[in-house]
Amino acid sequence: MTTEATKESAVEEIKRASDHLRGNLANELAGPRPNVSEEAEQLLKFHGIYAQDNRDVRRERAMAKETLDYIYMARVVIPGGALTSAQWLALDALSDEVADGTLRLTTREAIQLHGVVKGGLREMATKLNDHWLTTFNGCGDVVRNVVLCPSLHYGEDDEQLGAVAQRLARRFRARTQAYLEIFVNGEKAVTRESEEQPFYGETYLPRKFKIAIASAHENCVDVFAQDVGLIPGIHPEAGRGFTMVVGGGLGRSYANPDTFARLGDVLAFATDDEVDETIAAIVDTYRELGNRAERKRARLKYVVADLGLERFVAEVESRLGRALRAPLPIGPFAHEDHLGWRELANGTWHVGVHVGAGRVADRGELSVRSALRALAQRGDLTFHLTPLQDIIVSGIASADRDEVAALLHDHAVRVDDELGPIERTALACPALPTCGQALTESERRLPELVGALEGALEQSSARRRPLQLRLTGCPNGCARPAVAEIGVVGRTKSTYDVVLGGSGRGDRLARTYREKVTLEEVSELVAPLFERWGVEGEDGETFGDFVTRVGIA
Repeated sequence: MTTEATKESAVEEIKRASDHLRGNLANELAGPRPNVSEEAEQLLKFHGIYAQDNRDVRRERAMAKETLDYIYMARVVIPGGALTSAQWLALDALSDEVADGTLRLTTREAIQLHGVVKGGLREMATKLNDHWLTTFNGCGDVVRNVVLCPSLHYGEDDEQLGAVAQRLARRFRARTQAYLEIFVNGEKAVTRESEEQPFYGETYLPRKFKIAIASAHENCVDVFAQDVGLIPGIHPEAGRGFTMVVGGGLGRSYANPDTFARLGDVLAFATDDEVDETIAAIVDTYRELGNRAERKRARLKYVVADLGLERFVAEVESRLGRALRAPLPIGPFAHEDHLGWRELANGTWHVGVHVGAGRVADRGELSVRSALRALAQRGDLTFHLTPLQDIIVSGIASADRDEVAALLHDHAVRVDDELGPIERTALACPALPTCGQALTESERRLPELVGALEGALEQSSARRRPLQLRLTGCPNGCARPAVAEIGVVGRTKSTYDVVLGGSGRGDRLARTYREKVTLEEVSELVAPLFERWGVEGEDGETFGDFVTRVGIA
């Protein structure tokens, strides 16, 4: 935590001098250079945009003393992950007009456009704005996209819960008009009086802040891995509300041994009317006590870990002005991947469509992008993004179900049980060639790793038991490998660490099993464990539970 004698990081000074995220962005975006300054790169993140370059050609361009292939990734914020057909079609068109012809679904229910050049950023923002979409607050030191379990959109007993993500997104969105001025209308705001949230101030938060809302029954959102996680429940005295989890986060740094993955602590129960102000008190506590000198140790989880839960509660209560209410017990979670067909209470259907590594593209016979475009063109459907990088298409009339199923089949889109037992829930981050943080490959090698592991599983006595795999190109943990049954985490240019023993329920961290192995060695490494699982595992016991019980991990 910072003190008066602690020097702030350079990013803090950039934020303070930025005039609420404006800086010199407008001039730099209008300039002829394909890239922007370091200061502008930091401010662009708040606007949902990451400056990158194509790392596949970085070396050859550098050797030829040529300018790097500068590109940008733009993250479209979609609170709760729900899109209309018209919005989906607009994003699909933008992927051709300004990006690389694909859409990338994230584990936080956002959509990323990759390969945008600087000259296309304003066109992109304007067209998004025309469809009530934005990249603002998609990145940066603010409250990010609010994630919602898809089942809360259509649960018979949870009708009001589907709107909570939108409400929280509005409450914690930065107020500055910088995004509209710079990217959309090109005009300065009429007034700037009190234009920012009091819990953001001049320098916003020390780092990013993530909120997710789970179902009371299953944990696809990994609620314990969030800065704030919300679990719906009914208090016997206070009524409907949420048990709140605080201080989770999975990213770490190999270069800093004081960084670590951490599951959140159960904090309190807040009624629906209290939850906004309680989160605001948590955010305010983080703004004041978070580490602004060392960004690798600036997340809320380190504030909670360093203070201890009791002292952290006292800090929140002092800002809230009242005592927190004791939390409800958290029941066991199931793990739902939301794939396949389901009939809803109103007689309509939805279908959960698997999107490998979240990449919406047409590749050979498998034409996921064309299939989803054709569905959106049919009319008034809703597209729900899931935290497992998949998509649910809802609002399908009963009379249209067979026709939709045929459309998916014609585009080689496999549904539900047609998928392999590891393939259906495998996650990966984008990594190379676009991510500047990646140490090695992830998304591009996920199919290879899935194939090898499914082959090893099929040859073992465990055979087609479901198994959770997550692959990342670095330890930042964007695909959440630290809670996976098998997590494979990039360590060097050609090696990975293997972690085992996480839970499909998201309530247990995996442990390091082997360090610095090649991707080709992973299946050989775990194949004997699959055999043991098949022979020694208890009835219905998952792989993560098995390796934890017998002490393998």
